[in-house]
Amino acid sequence: MKKPFLSLSAVALSLFAAMAACAGAISVAGPWIPEAPPNAKALAAYMTIANASSARVSLATVSSPDFRLVEIHMTDMSHGMAHMMKQKNLPVEAGGSVDLRPGGFHLMLMEPLRALRAGDEVRLRLSFDNGETLDVTAVVKNP
Repeated sequence: MKKPFLSLSAVALSLFAAMAACAGAISVAGPWIPEAPPNAKALAAYMTIANASSARVSLATVSSPDFRLVEIHMTDMSHGMAHMMKQKNLPVEAGGSVDLRPGGFHLMLMEPLRALRAGDEVRLRLSFDNGETLDVTAVVKNP
Protein backbone atom coordinates (compact mmCIF):
# COMPACT_ATOMS: atom_id res chain seq x y z
CA MET A 1 0.00 0.00 0.00
CA LYS A 2 1.35 3.37 -1.01
CA LYS A 3 1.42 6.17 1.55
CA PRO A 4 0.34 9.63 0.41
CA PHE A 5 3.28 11.94 -0.14
CA LEU A 6 3.16 15.56 0.94
CA SER A 7 6.02 17.73 -0.12
CA LEU A 8 7.66 19.94 2.42
CA SER A 9 6.65 23.01 0.42
CA ALA A 10 2.98 21.93 0.42
CA VAL A 11 3.06 21.49 4.20
CA ALA A 12 4.78 24.86 4.64
CA LEU A 13 2.26 26.58 2.36
CA SER A 14 -0.68 25.05 4.26
CA LEU A 15 0.82 26.10 7.58
CA PHE A 16 1.41 29.66 6.31
CA ALA A 17 -2.19 29.92 5.04
CA ALA A 18 -3.56 28.74 8.37
CA MET A 19 -1.43 31.24 10.28
CA ALA A 20 -2.46 34.09 7.97
CA ALA A 21 -6.14 33.25 8.46
CA CYS A 22 -5.69 33.45 12.23
CA ALA A 23 -3.63 36.63 12.21
CA GLY A 24 -5.43 39.74 13.45
CA ALA A 25 -6.79 42.00 10.77
CA ILE A 26 -6.95 45.05 13.03
CA SER A 27 -3.96 47.36 13.36
CA VAL A 28 -3.20 50.61 15.13
CA ALA A 29 -0.88 53.38 13.95
CA GLY A 30 0.52 56.47 15.64
CA PRO A 31 -0.94 56.23 19.16
CA TRP A 32 -0.19 59.38 21.19
CA ILE A 33 -1.42 61.37 24.19
CA PRO A 34 -1.03 65.15 24.55
CA GLU A 35 0.81 66.15 27.71
CA ALA A 36 -1.48 67.75 30.30
CA PRO A 37 -0.87 69.58 33.58
CA PRO A 38 0.15 67.21 36.42
CA ASN A 39 -3.18 67.68 38.21
CA ALA A 40 -5.36 66.95 35.15
CA LYS A 41 -8.19 64.53 35.91
CA ALA A 42 -8.56 63.41 32.28
CA LEU A 43 -6.38 63.12 29.18
CA ALA A 44 -7.10 61.97 25.64
CA ALA A 45 -5.49 59.39 23.38
CA TYR A 46 -5.40 59.53 19.59
CA MET A 47 -4.46 57.00 16.90
CA THR A 48 -5.63 55.44 13.65
CA ILE A 49 -7.39 52.08 13.81
CA ALA A 50 -7.43 50.07 10.56
CA ASN A 51 -9.50 47.00 9.73
CA ALA A 52 -8.08 44.87 6.91
CA SER A 53 -10.76 42.18 7.28
CA SER A 54 -13.85 41.68 5.12
CA ALA A 55 -16.17 42.29 8.08
CA ARG A 56 -17.00 45.38 10.09
CA VAL A 57 -15.64 45.35 13.66
CA SER A 58 -16.22 47.68 16.58
CA LEU A 59 -13.88 48.82 19.30
CA ALA A 60 -15.86 47.74 22.37
CA THR A 61 -13.70 48.55 25.41
CA VAL A 62 -10.33 50.04 26.30
CA SER A 63 -8.35 49.68 29.51
CA SER A 64 -5.04 50.92 30.85
CA PRO A 65 -3.03 50.21 34.00
CA ASP A 66 -2.36 53.97 34.20
CA PHE A 67 -6.01 55.11 34.41
CA ARG A 68 -9.01 54.06 36.48
CA LEU A 69 -11.35 54.41 33.50
CA VAL A 70 -11.06 54.69 29.72
CA GLU A 71 -14.05 55.57 27.53
CA ILE A 72 -14.62 56.05 23.82
CA HIS A 73 -15.73 59.64 23.15
CA MET A 74 -16.63 61.92 20.29
CA THR A 75 -16.31 65.69 20.36
CA ASP A 76 -19.49 67.47 19.30
CA MET A 77 -19.40 71.18 18.57
CA SER A 78 -22.69 72.82 19.47
CA HIS A 79 -23.29 76.57 19.79
CA GLY A 80 -19.53 77.19 19.76
CA MET A 81 -18.95 74.80 22.68
CA ALA A 82 -17.19 71.44 22.56
CA HIS A 83 -19.10 68.63 24.25
CA MET A 84 -17.67 65.17 24.89
CA MET A 85 -20.17 62.47 24.05
CA LYS A 86 -19.52 58.95 25.35
CA GLN A 87 -19.86 56.28 22.65
CA LYS A 88 -20.97 52.68 23.25
CA ASN A 89 -18.43 51.48 20.71
CA LEU A 90 -16.47 52.63 17.69
CA PRO A 91 -17.25 50.87 14.39
CA VAL A 92 -14.45 50.31 11.88
CA GLU A 93 -15.77 49.30 8.48
CA ALA A 94 -14.35 46.34 6.55
CA GLY A 95 -11.26 47.44 4.67
CA GLY A 96 -11.45 50.87 6.31
CA SER A 97 -9.97 52.91 9.10
CA VAL A 98 -11.00 55.44 11.72
CA ASP A 99 -8.86 58.37 12.83
CA LEU A 100 -9.03 59.25 16.50
CA ARG A 101 -7.92 62.89 16.56
CA PRO A 102 -8.47 66.16 18.39
CA GLY A 103 -11.96 67.49 17.66
CA GLY A 104 -13.31 64.05 16.71
CA PHE A 105 -13.30 60.53 18.09
CA HIS A 106 -10.82 59.93 20.91
CA LEU A 107 -10.19 57.81 23.97
CA MET A 108 -10.95 59.67 27.20
CA LEU A 109 -8.40 58.60 29.81
CA MET A 110 -9.86 59.40 33.23
CA GLU A 111 -8.43 59.46 36.73
CA PRO A 112 -4.71 59.00 36.03
CA LEU A 113 -2.85 56.83 38.53
CA ARG A 114 0.45 58.62 37.90
CA ALA A 115 1.63 61.97 36.56
CA LEU A 116 2.58 61.76 32.89
CA ARG A 117 5.18 63.90 31.12
CA ALA A 118 6.30 64.17 27.52
CA GLY A 119 8.21 61.04 26.58
CA ASP A 120 6.32 58.73 28.96
CA GLU A 121 4.60 55.67 27.54
CA VAL A 122 1.09 54.46 28.35
CA ARG A 123 -0.12 50.93 27.68
CA LEU A 124 -3.63 50.60 26.29
CA ARG A 125 -5.57 47.38 25.71
CA LEU A 126 -8.14 47.68 22.91
CA SER A 127 -10.83 44.99 22.82
CA PHE A 128 -13.03 44.49 19.78
CA ASP A 129 -16.45 42.88 19.37
CA ASN A 130 -14.95 40.06 17.24
CA GLY A 131 -12.88 38.88 20.22
CA GLU A 132 -9.62 40.40 19.00
CA THR A 133 -7.51 42.32 21.54
CA LEU A 134 -4.63 44.66 20.75
CA ASP A 135 -2.08 45.96 23.23
CA VAL A 136 -0.64 49.28 22.10
CA THR A 137 1.75 51.79 23.60
CA ALA A 138 0.91 55.48 23.31
CA VAL A 139 3.65 58.08 23.73
CA VAL A 140 2.93 61.25 25.70
CA LYS A 141 3.86 64.25 23.54
CA ASN A 142 4.13 67.94 24.23
CA PRO A 143 1.45 69.49 22.00
